Amino acid sequence: MSTVDEEIVEERDGNKDQKKKKGKENLKQRAYLNSLTSIIDFAGKQITGFIVSPIIVSGLGGNFYGIWQMLMQMTGFADMADTRATQVLKWTIANRRDVASAQELQREATTALVVTGFILPVVLIVGAIISWYAPHITKVDEQYYTMIRLTTSMMIFSMVIYKVFDLYECILRGMNLGYKRMGVRAAIIVLAGILKVAVIYLGYGIVGLAAVQVVIALVTGITFYIIVRKAVWWYGFARTNWPKIKSYGKLSGWFMALNGAGMIMNASDKILLGYLAGPLLVSNYTLTIFAAAAVESAVGSVINGIIPGIGGLYGKQEYEKVMKARKLIFSLIWLLIVSLGSAVLVLNQSFLALWTGEEFYAGDISNLLIVLIGVQGMFYETDGSIINVTLKLQQKVYFTLASSIVTLGIALVLIPPYGVAGLCMSILLGRMILSVGYPIILRRNMKDSSPFFQSRLFQQIIGAALLFGAAIYVNDYIFANNWFFLFLYGGIVTIVAGAIYWVVGLQSAERKEIMDLFLKIKFFKKDD
Repeated sequence: MSTVDEEIVEERDGNKDQKKKKGKENLKQRAYLNSLTSIIDFAGKQITGFIVSPIIVSGLGGNFYGIWQMLMQMTGFADMADTRATQVLKWTIANRRDVASAQELQREATTALVVTGFILPVVLIVGAIISWYAPHITKVDEQYYTMIRLTTSMMIFSMVIYKVFDLYECILRGMNLGYKRMGVRAAIIVLAGILKVAVIYLGYGIVGLAAVQVVIALVTGITFYIIVRKAVWWYGFARTNWPKIKSYGKLSGWFMALNGAGMIMNASDKILLGYLAGPLLVSNYTLTIFAAAAVESAVGSVINGIIPGIGGLYGKQEYEKVMKARKLIFSLIWLLIVSLGSAVLVLNQSFLALWTGEEFYAGDISNLLIVLIGVQGMFYETDGSIINVTLKLQQKVYFTLASSIVTLGIALVLIPPYGVAGLCMSILLGRMILSVGYPIILRRNMKDSSPFFQSRLFQQIIGAALLFGAAIYVNDYIFANNWFFLFLYGGIVTIVAGAIYWVVGLQSAERKEIMDLFLKIKFFKKDD
């Protein structure tokens, strides 16, 4: 049989398999289920972190806890050498899952696996270089050099394991089936927490924590492999070819460039702070941002469940629906992050005093700046995720690189005199480039000619400013001296701020859209 005949047979078999697909997916229902899954994962992560972090801080001490945070960011820089082929796979599947055959989707998976295999040796080489110089960057005494290098090497190895198995999670996310892993990741996070506490009590320090990372990477990867085999109707691998691999490599290159630029901007804050101001300030910064990061993750959990569904709309060139979904997402973000952010502004000092000790609180100004960074990040990250769906990344890379360079330049000037506050200000100013640039890119891709600044945006910003200002004022008069009152006050502030913003910050049309969304969701139904 000729090659052409074989391809015809393969395509025919793929079309037969495609009939096994379910009917038209309910995007709202799947968005709800995916968001619920992310929220469960978020709850597992935050509760585990809440319990485990003070134990790690106590076991390592403030200085070595800061070093551990720096090492986690440093090992991430080896990821800059990765072509991000699995990310190309995720967004390609999200874009084409409704129009591609089983054979085509399998070919995409094979190509991503091959490209990932090509780049892993480079990642290992970069990781080896980072491991060797890690003691110098963290400025530890010479007696700790071997320990720091061993710890960093193990963390690099765990990252490589994640890279290999990331293929399966990306397939699941691209198919808009993230909810199929509901509760699984949360259980793995709890397991990781238990193991971390064990190694700290046994006295293995940061080396033990790194070993836990390796174990959890293996458990996570194998678990996702099993889920994908059961949940994805077309799962398998098909023969690819060199032109396809080159095409993936080219697109992966843009993801790689985007990842590298993003690393400088998003994953260098602790390294910069530790190098310029000392590891102890890294501990203060890391613990102060815990509550704000939890808020951002909570809101992100809701939003991340919606984005893969938007990929299907873009793939069918339904641009108006994409922009309508974006508008609804932004309204949800404003409502959630303003109400929760107000609680952080009022009670973060009390939280840290009860949790790890008030000495780790970075101050009111830094607390405000951290909350504003979270608000800013939610919007440009949402636009960035939608841009990823389009697979048109060139302009996004340029804006991200410019933002990273500006952030780094300002940080070098502001961190030495102002510490944590200087770092936060540099992040906030540098990322303004993305706050303006990403919407411009998205509007061009979606052929959106509506006014850039609309009245609803000014109303949303003014409403947020009023509530944040009130929260800062109230902060001077409220201090919770036990956990019961902390959660009581937090709940009251969140509800009151949310109710006020519902009326003051959102227009009636936005309120109606949010209500319609929730009324259409079947909260106790698995899927259509």
